[in-house]
Amino acid sequence: MELVELGRNICNVRRSLDMTQEEVAFELDISTTAYAKIERGETNVSFLRLTQIAELFKVPISNLISTDKQDHFSNNSIVTEIKEIKYELYLLRSLIEKK
Repeated sequence: MELVELGRNICNVRRSLDMTQEEVAFELDISTTAYAKIERGETNVSFLRLTQIAELFKVPISNLISTDKQDHFSNNSIVTEIKEIKYELYLLRSLIEKK
């Protein structure tokens, strides 16, 4: 797999989660510049770092290294599930505030 394709996959997942590069870099304890280089495919990604990214995004590593040309991150069940969770959290907060 080419680094550019890996970076593109990582970027697509991050965007589908509505996360910024800064947020991801902070969670990974690296600079925003270092993380941006990963997304642009300008640097090698160690297996440990790839594992950390997959865990942060709560996706299997295979989603990040997939060579499938279909963009399965921006318009599939992951995005739908995130929206449902956000809505459920909103409802829970409303219930808690009423007490």
